[in-house]
Amino acid sequence: MDVERGRLRAIRAALASEAYDANRVRLSTANLQGFDCLVSSRNGLYAVNRAGSLQVAHGFFFGLRQHGDTIFAFESCAEPHSPSARGRIVAITLVEGQIANARVIARGLDNQCHQLAVIDNLICVVDTANQVIRRYTLDGAEVDVRTPLPPVRWGEKGAIYRHMNSIARVAGEIAVMLHNGAGPERRPSELAWLDAEWRIARIETLAGYGCHDILEDAAGVIWHCGSWDGELLRSNGVPIRVSTNMTRGLALGPEGLIVGVSEFRPREQRTLLAGSVLYLDDRYRVIEEVLVDGAPTDLMAINL
Repeated sequence: MDVERGRLRAIRAALASEAYDANRVRLSTANLQGFDCLVSSRNGLYAVNRAGSLQVAHGFFFGLRQHGDTIFAFESCAEPHSPSARGRIVAITLVEGQIANARVIARGLDNQCHQLAVIDNLICVVDTANQVIRRYTLDGAEVDVRTPLPPVRWGEKGAIYRHMNSIARVAGEIAVMLHNGAGPERRPSELAWLDAEWRIARIETLAGYGCHDILEDAAGVIWHCGSWDGELLRSNGVPIRVSTNMTRGLALGPEGLIVGVSEFRPREQRTLLAGSVLYLDDRYRVIEEVLVDGAPTDLMAINL
């Protein structure tokens, strides 16, 4: 079984590498009508509604955000933990619920980049392994690299790695998530608030571990996934347990929060995991669980 899983991972990596060389986005459908969220995973992009899921594209995907009629996604065109720098930003244009154009706008990023956001009309990609934020124009031209944390020099004695994984503008400020779970100790995650120069102005310790996601709802409540404990964290109350599995990927749907969940596995095994999407009601109870053929890495509501 391990041999077969290794073979499947190798095939996926080879196909991804071929797509990178050809500058091609491997779409499997163009129709997103009737779906309310898009889910990224290491086994492709999926459109999801409460009735089921549909694969939209093949590839190792993570960060995912919509800006106007364009969806920006981060895709690794090699095994995500490999050092080959075959990461790229894909732009997907929607017209009346259909994908009208899918194109590559930036290349050569680290394979372990995580979430992204559009802030001040710039695409801001969290380069997790290097602990920096890379900024691009909406057309994919590189603007600069922001360093709220010291870049990690791997192997350097005393190097502090925080596993920065999420970014968003919330409550009028820019915040990044410090996962803090990469070392041997179980350390709570932290939210780092940045100043106008993208330096850390203050750090808030969260009531959760291995956290992902930064989401502000209409009432101004800030939400995160307390991933290691299957929880949702909120700025106005105690954590809410929604799953016995890992929570990662969070969006606001028409009826309430939508959450991605998957099994716990070592990072190098996550390319073959399946997962699901939970739809919650206004009392944070699960009203629907939809299976997805990939462990969610990020999730966004689709604005058609």
